[in-house]
Amino acid sequence: MKQNYIIIFLVAVVISLSADFDIARFSDPQKYQWKNFEEQQAFRQDLLERQKLLQIYELKKQDVTSNLVKSALVPGWGHFSAQHYNKGSILLATEVVLFGTGFFYLDKAMDSYSNYKDATYIGDIKQFYTDANDEYRMFQGFMSLGLLVWCYTIYDTIVVTDEYNAAVWNRILQDSGKRISLGMGTVSVRF
Repeated sequence: MKQNYIIIFLVAVVISLSADFDIARFSDPQKYQWKNFEEQQAFRQDLLERQKLLQIYELKKQDVTSNLVKSALVPGWGHFSAQHYNKGSILLATEVVLFGTGFFYLDKAMDSYSNYKDATYIGDIKQFYTDANDEYRMFQGFMSLGLLVWCYTIYDTIVVTDEYNAAVWNRILQDSGKRISLGMGTVSVRF
């Protein structure tokens, strides 16, 4: 008895679904603005070509996350990966100068503090203490600037990587339109 109810229910569902399904509307090429079967085939061929280009793009593009990690480890490394060598060199040199100057002032502050601890004359004690504080503030300033530039480098890596990927896509599109391409000692012809 239960089986009969289930069969009747399934038949009712199939009939109701088949009444709503319009095969003519489903297969109507006008819905996609295709005027005939040739346009549909041309669209399909164009879609297949774009999928091939997308596969090539996926192989050649750079991952933003890996470039971010590179820039977080060494400032400018993400820029070098994205082939922005000048910008990467400038950022790396700026970091070296800022951190190097910061550590120079830290070393001077430590020397002044050592002299402060060893001093016996009250005038020397005040002078060495003041020098140590001033030099330590310079150290903090240069290190803060270095960290600011480092944060900018990490942010700019995202922008540079996106620019690189956009250039890769444009290059792939340009190369796809060429039938004959010349390379280093090679000539390739597409049919």
